Amino acid sequence: MQPIFPPTESGPDHSSAILKRPSAIVVDDSRSFLKYITVLFNRLNIESLPVINPLEAIELARVACPNLLCLDLMLSGQNGIEILRQVRADDELADLPVLIVSGNQDKTLHWEALSLGCVDILDKPIDLRRLHTALQRCNLFGGKRRYLRAPFDRQVEIICNEHSQFLQSLTISERGIFVCSTDLTVRSSLLRVRIPLNDEECLDLGGRIIYRMMENENYASSPAGMAIKFDRMTSRDAELLTALVTDLLIGDIIVEQTEKIINPGTSPLWPQK
Repeated sequence: MQPIFPPTESGPDHSSAILKRPSAIVVDDSRSFLKYITVLFNRLNIESLPVINPLEAIELARVACPNLLCLDLMLSGQNGIEILRQVRADDELADLPVLIVSGNQDKTLHWEALSLGCVDILDKPIDLRRLHTALQRCNLFGGKRRYLRAPFDRQVEIICNEHSQFLQSLTISERGIFVCSTDLTVRSSLLRVRIPLNDEECLDLGGRIIYRMMENENYASSPAGMAIKFDRMTSRDAELLTALVTDLLIGDIIVEQTEKIINPGTSPLWPQK
């Protein structure tokens, strides 16, 4: 297992090229929280700007113009409520979506944060599904995205009219996959996609092409390829696909974190203790 580090500029991130990345300022006095939430946000195609000093948050927000401000409720020297008040009183930032995260269960503080217009209050450790729902409400995905999506840098087998070929994938969601190919012989109906889960097992899903992105189109920085929607799968297939996407997003974080930053939940792909 490779260690987790925040993303670097060592090379292009093609998995995020399909849409321009939204950004989020994350304010927390825990370096571990900032480290892992940065990794998770990056995998969700969100650029994270971590801030450990709450006094820097407002000025950075004015300069960076983020799409989201994520605040810990209890910070050293200044709490999240005070920062939220400053944001709402600032003409430039008044409409900025704000998420509060906290291990503090003080309902009075929670109601105060909600009265100041925060989108949601997430308990620590963070629940992935609850976070994803909150990010949807902040419109960080450029539209309604119901399903979890993760980078997926693996080859998958595409079977069409008994013809099989292996294609490189870029992203996978709970209901579809994006693969690199401009092969027009791959038609939109009666596709099968074989997705490796591990060395011994794979998912065999039915699907159809819902759009193609060709080279030299308007999106010059976007990879050529096609999006396939899974529309023929069993409930067990759907469960395993959700487990795969969840594992891609947080599996290594769960293993590596020494304090609970992300709620592990359960998965059929993870060893049960």
